Amino acid sequence: MKNYFILPILTAALVGSLFYQVHWLFVLLLVVLLIRICCMNSHRLIAVTALCSFFVGIRTFVYVQSFQTLPEKVDTKIVEILADTVKVEGNSLRFLSRNETGTYRVYYRLKTQEEQKVWLQEQLPDHILISGRFSEAETARNLHGYNGWQNDRSLGITGTIQAETLVSKRVGGVSLSKLRYYLIFHTRKVFPQRLASYLNALVIGHKDENFEEFTVGYQLSGLLHLFSLSGLHIQFYLGGLHLLLICCKLVRESRLIILTLAGLFLIFLCGGGASVLRAVLSYLIAQFCLTFDLKLSGLDRWAIMLLLLLLWRPLVFYSVGGRLSLFFSFLLLYLSYLSDNRWLQSVLFPFLAFPLLIYEFSDWSLVAGIFTLLLMPIFSWVILPGCLILFFCSFLVPLPAFLLKLFEGIFILLEKALLLGTIPAFVIGKPSFLLLIGLIFLIMLIIHRRKKKQVVWQLIVLMMGLVLSIPFSSRGLVAFIDVGQGDSIFIKLPFHGETFLIDTGGRLAFKQEAWQKRKSKPPSDYNILPFIKGEGYQSIDHLIITHNDADHMGELLNITKNLRVKNLYLGKGSEQDILSLLNQMENRPKIHLVKKGDVIGKKLKLAILSPEKSDGSNNNSLVTYFSVAGKSFLLTGDLEKEGEADLIKQYPQLQADVLKIGHHGSNTSTSPELLHQLQPEAAVISVGKNNRYGHPVPETLAALSESETVVYRTDQQGMVYYEWQPFAKSGKLKTMIAFLE
Repeated sequence: MKNYFILPILTAALVGSLFYQVHWLFVLLLVVLLIRICCMNSHRLIAVTALCSFFVGIRTFVYVQSFQTLPEKVDTKIVEILADTVKVEGNSLRFLSRNETGTYRVYYRLKTQEEQKVWLQEQLPDHILISGRFSEAETARNLHGYNGWQNDRSLGITGTIQAETLVSKRVGGVSLSKLRYYLIFHTRKVFPQRLASYLNALVIGHKDENFEEFTVGYQLSGLLHLFSLSGLHIQFYLGGLHLLLICCKLVRESRLIILTLAGLFLIFLCGGGASVLRAVLSYLIAQFCLTFDLKLSGLDRWAIMLLLLLLWRPLVFYSVGGRLSLFFSFLLLYLSYLSDNRWLQSVLFPFLAFPLLIYEFSDWSLVAGIFTLLLMPIFSWVILPGCLILFFCSFLVPLPAFLLKLFEGIFILLEKALLLGTIPAFVIGKPSFLLLIGLIFLIMLIIHRRKKKQVVWQLIVLMMGLVLSIPFSSRGLVAFIDVGQGDSIFIKLPFHGETFLIDTGGRLAFKQEAWQKRKSKPPSDYNILPFIKGEGYQSIDHLIITHNDADHMGELLNITKNLRVKNLYLGKGSEQDILSLLNQMENRPKIHLVKKGDVIGKKLKLAILSPEKSDGSNNNSLVTYFSVAGKSFLLTGDLEKEGEADLIKQYPQLQADVLKIGHHGSNTSTSPELLHQLQPEAAVISVGKNNRYGHPVPETLAALSESETVVYRTDQQGMVYYEWQPFAKSGKLKTMIAFLE
């Protein structure tokens, strides 16, 4: 029976998911699949479904139970280092380690340059004696944010150790991890930096700290997937080995055994990522069918691969890489059923991939499919074979300098060409999971019914309506973004209405020696930008900087670089201190100098209550006030008690339902007099988790408790946001993380 295994194994996948996370949509899909299987009236099919579901369910249950509750303190213990995961950036060291209790991410701050050099050499310790503090990865702290906890679970990582001491215990052992590290180290030693970075990514799947810097053009063009080890790379490795075995005239069974062993070796050598696992399993299943003359359809082979993958890594669907790899491989299979025309498949693929891409990244590149179509032959026949030859030859003979320069020149040329030819991706926003399923189903239905033009146009109109419902959501928001120790508030009106961003957050810079400095992405790449793009915006109408502290305006350049900011508002008199910063802006917005009495916005009016003139200091922060959906908000920046006294003196009738607490809850702000006059229902403290300043201080919390104000804290609850619908009398204050005292 053709396509016999797909329904039982999809059912098993849903059963396994329910052992980890109970979701009403999973239950609904499971019921639909079970009804479909029962209607087929096949006892054998029901038995296969039960068997697959049993094994996947048990495996997932055991896997989930293996994650232990972590103690707060790590007593001194010995752990094994996975050498290929060691990364040194300035004074920051991180790697994966494991012992009998699980696998852990280890973070350590290097104390001296000599200590840094120890971790940059070829011979690394196998085991270390470690002490420090345990913690678990963070769940998403902002809407549309990265869920590190879920990703770690999918990879089998138990938790994180913030190491305080590291002592080397043994050097010189042998492991696959050390072999992979040796190959990475060899490439860095033999090749120029840029070429080494590309070779490590393409040949063994290791992306170092320089890779992201070199591949900006590929990121903007949506072509970064070309550097992820997948079917193309595995076909080169195992396909080449298979041809060699055929030339050696080995029988099919012997070839299969050798290919299986080589495939397992490749999985570990290439880092064991989801795409490598999927590609190796798919190749070996196809070879198994050829060896034993099994007539399995492509869909059945895909389903068996999924079953083996779920038994190996039960939560593979809970990592971005796992979802993308499995979905894209299914799409390629689906397109091969529709047409044998490779060009047509390449044209249709980006449209089929569209729903999952916007679900994961909130945007979609129209040119990605075209560039992939143009560059795939170059990668398949020139770059990948050339890189493999260079890599393996580097162990045998010294490579001529002109050859290295030639390949490095090819990569530089591609980088520049992509940067010149890139069209910015369309920011659409992140759909709900239900909408994602609906969009995938609709697009497949459109392609399936493509000969019935009237039906197709009706489906296209329906699909466009669903897509537009993402950025044109009816939800209004006032969001206190969790940016750590800093402030950033985003306001959007319903139906893709007017937008405001008040402050940008930022990281305080401390003086460091040259060896301590590290390359790191701007903090707003992890919090503000994913959130705003997830809401479907690629521009900001009004960006307001309350004052000139780094934790309030430190991300201004990165925000203006990645979003189109139409208007920038600064306190009158504060602009002199940041002129050099304004001159660095690539896309400079229209700049407005505002003071007490000014109003910002057209549909939503933000009133500037103070100051008359600003010098950019805390006590001269722009204080803004607005009302929306039945609630009034007062945002005070870092206003101190002296400024608060002036404020209530100037506005003796001023009251606010929601107060943004000044200066992160320090003892310089939030006087009892201010709270007595405002009588806020709720107070939001934007503050960093475990910050060095001890914010918010007990005095501030006591004052808020005495005034019977409900306190929301971004360090404990992540993003705090007020959500409302049009024509509603009021909305609701919500938090990303439920926090119990």
